[in-house]
Amino acid sequence: MGNIIMSLKEKEQVVVFEQLKRKEISQVVAAQMLSISSRWVSTKLKRYLNKGIQSLIHKSRGRLSGRKWDKNERDFAINLFRGIFKDFGPTYGAEKLEELYQVKVSKETLRKELIREGLWMAGKKRITYRKWRERMCCFGIMIQLDGSPHDWFEGRGPKCTLLVFIDDATSQLVWLEFATSESFDAVMNSTLKYFKKYGRPLSFYVDYGSVFSVNTNNPDREKITQFERAMKELGVEVKHARSPQAKGRVERVNRTLQDRLTKEMRLAEISTIEAANTFVQKSYISRHNELFAEEAAQAGNAHRAITGFDIHNIFCAKEKRVLQNDFTISYKNRKLQLLKQQKAVIGPRHEIDVHEHLDSSISLWIRGIRLNFEELKLCSSKIKNAVDYVRKHKDDELLNQEVAADKSIGAMSLNEFLMCRKKGEIESRMKRPWPAAEANSYV
Repeated sequence: MGNIIMSLKEKEQVVVFEQLKRKEISQVVAAQMLSISSRWVSTKLKRYLNKGIQSLIHKSRGRLSGRKWDKNERDFAINLFRGIFKDFGPTYGAEKLEELYQVKVSKETLRKELIREGLWMAGKKRITYRKWRERMCCFGIMIQLDGSPHDWFEGRGPKCTLLVFIDDATSQLVWLEFATSESFDAVMNSTLKYFKKYGRPLSFYVDYGSVFSVNTNNPDREKITQFERAMKELGVEVKHARSPQAKGRVERVNRTLQDRLTKEMRLAEISTIEAANTFVQKSYISRHNELFAEEAAQAGNAHRAITGFDIHNIFCAKEKRVLQNDFTISYKNRKLQLLKQQKAVIGPRHEIDVHEHLDSSISLWIRGIRLNFEELKLCSSKIKNAVDYVRKHKDDELLNQEVAADKSIGAMSLNEFLMCRKKGEIESRMKRPWPAAEANSYV
């Protein structure tokens, strides 16, 4: 048998079915890990035992769906809805397409295509009945993640946010970390530490906070945040709770922590974020789990390893920039110059991927190839204008010589320049007092 090309999802199935083969997990747990039914797991297991790894490759790979709407019919229908059918709804439109033009299509398929083309607005869904949700059956299937802002040090230190990771099946705290706020950097750093300790869960259950969801101008939920993008690359599903009650597990533990943890830190005389993180990770989490964690309905661990992933280039902020004619790009008030020697062919107007990593370093990429660059140290135009103003209005040759000689002034940032000017350091460097009336216009 030659080489077998498999997707990452199929490779993960091999690990699960090997565990089933050795009877380390049950078929119910395997179904949860693979997000399929237990009956389908039973069928695939029989195939796996008979044919091996080859049986896990999808048989429809490379084939077009037999139920796919014909492109010519779709284009014809869309043109009709741009013209004589422009005020038709999907249900009535589907009926008239079949009646008048023998184009048979379901109303829901037509509705999706019209919404995609901007010819129909998705209506509000009716309020649906909700019932109590059972816990997940196995540890690591779903982790509830939330940030809890609170006066954790009771006035002894700054207010901060506690990032809480709790397993849905067992109510076990898997990670706690204090941060100044529930920011992207804080959440990504904490998530990475949790992954390094346990591995990747099957899913996260989060709220609609700005780190986890794009909430403006995103009716179709097509835009995703940096966190969602990173989890998608790692094969971790991100689910959103529509209310605090929906993720009650983590909300209730937040109340418990605000009561118990604050008192524990008061007794331990902890008043800094660094000391608090050391305390919760080395002492408190284990004691809390002894009191409140429960046994999962099914034995096993659904966490998956993070080996094989480029973690450094996944746990980062990724943005696109257009390369200018001088082979530079601008990123957060910084000018980055691409060097002449590159491993890829690049040119003006090409889109460059900018990766800002958790350690604040920056890397540039195009088509998966890393680019060589350097950051340009540019004098702020406002500083340059301020120095030029002095030269223009003070006809003093000695002053001009001193300003030109003192290159440190031109290399300052605007904030540094204004701060030095307030402290009188600029006057001492220029050997001349700054005109008070004229200086006020720069503050």
